[in-house]
Amino acid sequence: MAAQRALIIGENPRERMAFATNLEDLGFEITVAPDGAEAAFYTARDDFDMIVADFSTPHFSPIDFLEKIKLKAPDTELLFVSDTARVADAVDAMKQGAMDFLIKPVDPELIALCARRALSRKKESDPMGKGPERGGEPVAIVTQDPSMERLLNLAARVADSTASVLIQGESGTGKELFARFIHEQSNRRKMPFVAVNCAALPETLLESELFGHEKGAFTGALSKKPGKFELANRGTLLLDEITEMPFHLQAKLLRVLQEKVVDRVGGTEPVSVDVRVVSTTNRDIREAIADKAFREDLYYRLNTIPLVIPPLRDRLGDLALLCDCFILKYSILDARGVKSMTKTAVEMLRQQPFVGNVRELENIIHRAVLLCDTDRIDVSDLLMDGVPQPADSAEKDSGFPHDMALSPLREMEEKMIFHTLDKTEGNRTHAAKILGISVRTLRNKLNEYKKNTAS
Repeated sequence: MAAQRALIIGENPRERMAFATNLEDLGFEITVAPDGAEAAFYTARDDFDMIVADFSTPHFSPIDFLEKIKLKAPDTELLFVSDTARVADAVDAMKQGAMDFLIKPVDPELIALCARRALSRKKESDPMGKGPERGGEPVAIVTQDPSMERLLNLAARVADSTASVLIQGESGTGKELFARFIHEQSNRRKMPFVAVNCAALPETLLESELFGHEKGAFTGALSKKPGKFELANRGTLLLDEITEMPFHLQAKLLRVLQEKVVDRVGGTEPVSVDVRVVSTTNRDIREAIADKAFREDLYYRLNTIPLVIPPLRDRLGDLALLCDCFILKYSILDARGVKSMTKTAVEMLRQQPFVGNVRELENIIHRAVLLCDTDRIDVSDLLMDGVPQPADSAEKDSGFPHDMALSPLREMEEKMIFHTLDKTEGNRTHAAKILGISVRTLRNKLNEYKKNTAS
């Protein structure tokens, strides 16, 4: 299912961050707006599942905004928060369709409860829990590289065709972004975009997820379930990491592509589908064919339009542009005042291999935005590979305690974790993101340090 999207509107950056953290933990993708003008821009461009709005936000007319939202996207749930308990405001908001009106300070559990209520209402309106994404959201592929621009031109030219597209490239290069770009440029853009990761599901579930099943087809099949092909009917289906699909399912996929019908697990009659298939892989697909792990006939069926996305290290002309984009994104999202990078920091990034490509760069910049104490990211803020990379070991250059470089590895790890927690004012979710670890791992580390101190 596609991630739920939430917009947080409010002037106070700490409150915005608190709401964002709360909703991120529930799986929401977050957009923030500090005033009514920016909120109007985002809601004109995108649809949101939930909006949390401070009633006293500058340049913001709450009731007018609510009316417009309900006209544009009736299913959007809007929650108002306010410093003052004006009954008239609350009554007006509830009459116009607001889901709730809360008085600050707002208990995080109450926000979570409202969010779960919004999600449950959405499921009631979509009883099959389909969750396919519809067209309309602009996909921004940031580039000035000639090879990337040629790929985008090719993708745009073939978007309206029925031809299958195979997108190859290393992890983190933006393969799914290209798939969404093709969908949005096509005449199917108003129909569903459905993505399935062939590597993320066990073999026993993948067949049912792709092709659906009938009630009683296997233990646990309590009702009929349409597969991803049916959910993507008249739209686009992304088969992510296609080379991870089990060999025996490849024959069934080939039949769907050739005959335009799916056979549900346990079904007796084929179901007609009209789906444009886009596939991606980060493996050498010809090598997989040679190893008898991938069907050659399926490869030719999927590879009508081949797109090979170059790794970031081969298009370093995009580096500064991407950095600016991510700085703007996370400065707004996390309410930071970072505006740019020093030339030294950019040059250090140019020397990196970027095995994780654009995704790795985005994580580095997100972390740097959170750690930066000025309006310009410097070398000390980059924390390459989790270790500060100062020009020398002086504390003023590294931004970390001087004795960190002299500490044993475990001690350095502990100091880095506490330093990051200090930077995030104790917010474990944000600290874990900066460190590139899960919240659970961070919690286990802290418990370990506590035990060592006690002993």
